[in-house]
Amino acid sequence: MNIDYIAIGKRIRAIRISKNMPQEKLAEKAELSTTHMSHVETGNTKASLGTIAGIANALEVSVDELLCDNVVRSKHVFEKELANLLADCTDIETYAIVEIAKTAKNALNKVISSIKK
Repeated sequence: MNIDYIAIGKRIRAIRISKNMPQEKLAEKAELSTTHMSHVETGNTKASLGTIAGIANALEVSVDELLCDNVVRSKHVFEKELANLLADCTDIETYAIVEIAKTAKNALNKVISSIKK
């Protein structure tokens, strides 16, 4: 299995930004150099399990949240992400997102059906 280190880095960066935490502070809390932290966030380095655990602890999130793009059984993480996305939406925005999701799901089901034939 190939690990998508770019996706992991993007998630780390997004969570860090959502917590208004400078990269230097995250590096300090995770006991990493700022340069190494930068390389992890850009996916330019293969972060070790210890590094990922340290970053998860520093961000106060589960490792699942950082690795969900690489793990098949991550539905609970994506459901939480979707709920957070919808939390501050207006009624119209929520309606539009639901309609887009329905359309995407229908298209996906058609593709899956045609592949299975």
